[in-house]
Amino acid sequence: MERNTSMQQGIALVQVLIISFILALLGIFINQSVQQQVDVTKQIQNKFAMRLELEEAETQLFTALLAYNKYPNTSSENSVVKNWNFYGKEFKLTDSTYATLTDTRALVGLNINNASLVKKTLLQLNVDEAKAEQFVSSLLDWIDENDNHLMNGAESAYYSGQGKHYQPRDHYLQSINEVKLIRGAEQVALKQFKQYFTTDFVGGFNPLNAPELILHAFIKDDTITNKVIERRKNGTLNSLDFYRLTGVDEGEFITFATANKIRVQLRTVLNGAQLTKQYTLDASPRTYRKPMSFYKVSWNKS
Repeated sequence: MERNTSMQQGIALVQVLIISFILALLGIFINQSVQQQVDVTKQIQNKFAMRLELEEAETQLFTALLAYNKYPNTSSENSVVKNWNFYGKEFKLTDSTYATLTDTRALVGLNINNASLVKKTLLQLNVDEAKAEQFVSSLLDWIDENDNHLMNGAESAYYSGQGKHYQPRDHYLQSINEVKLIRGAEQVALKQFKQYFTTDFVGGFNPLNAPELILHAFIKDDTITNKVIERRKNGTLNSLDFYRLTGVDEGEFITFATANKIRVQLRTVLNGAQLTKQYTLDASPRTYRKPMSFYKVSWNKS
């Protein structure tokens, strides 16, 4: 009898231990689940806060673009104008938001293009000279409306012979992605085409805002180019300084005016997380019907 009682007590003890273990596991699961829900809630709140922060900073940028000339002015009372530049160097908009503005006139045009500058920029990207000439000729063939290929160029017969299921557009490129279809474009990564070239119609080339690589291609003298870059970093470069340093003045192809079309990238960092927004902005303050328009808008794009 005592033996049965001891056995029953042992079984009861095991049952209690099993139930306690199950309850402990359940408690751990509930605690983890609650913690996960708290973390998700914090992430949502953080994302919402970043979105508000980015849009608030964006409003300050829009106000400056509509109210001020698009030139650096280190003595301006407006903090955005005081810090901004249009040659693609990131600057601070607010405590947690940064902006990058790129003048589309300072990029190399693939539609209204200067063939010499296209080639020189490719050489700066370490493309072999023969391959650079091949791409430039093929680009011109892609755009022109005839089927007569230039020396080193490519028309319909070339692409058909390569088994391609497309032909030259015989018109202007519609997007930067299209450039990769052209003979010779394989020498340059699409990311580099997007960084240094444009298919936008902006009229003229603005060396004052050109990225450093394009400046080296345009000026062709590293010593002078470095002086231009240094003055630009100091906020003292203007058209007269540029002329004195390089001998280049405004003309049919050259302009020192920032384009209305500007590539914009905004980046907000908050609590270890990051939110980015990219687009091309057409800011025309003197146009009452449509002073600002946006296209090619994307979020969190690397």
